[in-house]
Amino acid sequence: MIIGLILIFALFGLFFWNLRQVKSGVKGSLIAGGFIIATLGSFLLYRNSVIFSYLQMLMIIWLCQALWMFLLWDVFRIVRRLKTKRRLLQPDAERQAGFLFGMSFALTVVFLTYGMQHNQNYELRFETVKLAAAPAADTSVAPAADSAQSQPAQSPSENSTQSPAKNFTALYFSDLHLDMLSKPAKLERMVTEAKSIRPDFILFGGDLADIHDSLMTAQGYDVLMKQLVETAKIGAVAIDGNHEAYMERSGSDPQGWLRRAGFTVLEDSTACFPGAAPARDTSAAPARDTFVAPMVCFTGRTDFQVARSRDVPRKPLADLVPDQNVPWLLLDHQPKGIESDYQGRLPDFAMSGHTHDGQFFPATLFIDLFWRLSAGFGVLDGAKWLVTSGIDSWGPPVRVGSDTEMWVLTFER
Repeated sequence: MIIGLILIFALFGLFFWNLRQVKSGVKGSLIAGGFIIATLGSFLLYRNSVIFSYLQMLMIIWLCQALWMFLLWDVFRIVRRLKTKRRLLQPDAERQAGFLFGMSFALTVVFLTYGMQHNQNYELRFETVKLAAAPAADTSVAPAADSAQSQPAQSPSENSTQSPAKNFTALYFSDLHLDMLSKPAKLERMVTEAKSIRPDFILFGGDLADIHDSLMTAQGYDVLMKQLVETAKIGAVAIDGNHEAYMERSGSDPQGWLRRAGFTVLEDSTACFPGAAPARDTSAAPARDTFVAPMVCFTGRTDFQVARSRDVPRKPLADLVPDQNVPWLLLDHQPKGIESDYQGRLPDFAMSGHTHDGQFFPATLFIDLFWRLSAGFGVLDGAKWLVTSGIDSWGPPVRVGSDTEMWVLTFER
């Protein structure tokens, strides 16, 4: 935390020093100071104002482009001075700084023009995941209760002798980041596609919103989320992300909002679900679906930031391992892998988000330096893992050099 603050102050100091050279004297200082104040103000007020949300979007994109341009300029000036032993004259410095200032804004316009459209048009990706064959399930065993709270999705029929389904599908997405600039069109498209796919499960990997849950409801997102959940033939599972910690501190209840939408929210807990049900006849009188045995168990981890915010440590993974010999899927918002001292059964498959695959240039160039697996499929600490780049973006709804995406996963045994 302290290192991060030092880095932020250093970057803003460097930015101020470079930007003030656009104009000599007091004018340069006023220009540099004004842009810094606008940037900080947009961060403080964006959750309650569309105007400040647009300002934040503009300032973040521009600041990132201006920083890398001015950093390269600084390196050039240092190398030049070492070679020539002469300082850059003030008129030349002012002219070059002004050129970079204009170029950074021109690039910002390009990013906004292309990046906002690219962010809105997410990719629907399909993948088949091979799971290790499990021993035959004991159909007399009832679904496991959530290890933190009892919330089995449905109960198997007492008279059923049907074999449990081996294969199942899941619609997985993460990092929705609903905010003042969000539009319902994306969630509406997700609902439409989910109705067509009819997955067994809907899985959400955290970072729901950057606005209060009451505002999400007022804007109708609760209705759309309920419609999305209803497309799942068996159930919907969600976890929290680091932004849930920020929203909790502001008085919002994102986890409660998700539960009201129909999600089973797992916070350092495990829930097991029954096998696939026969197709429902919606024209007939409602009848209880017949399930026979747990088909899959999900473990959802409390996000690291949420745990720190609540001052409660995350539970050891060993406490969350399911008893059933069925597929075990892990959801953990940040792809940090399995805890180093864990020696038990590994999850059959794990899913994360958080990284946004860098979201936009130049972060897309450096994201792999911070994460062992920043996007896509891989292996973390012996477990097969998927890190999604997210269905949307934090802050600026802009993608350049990365995609927004939703996954349709078919699990086979």
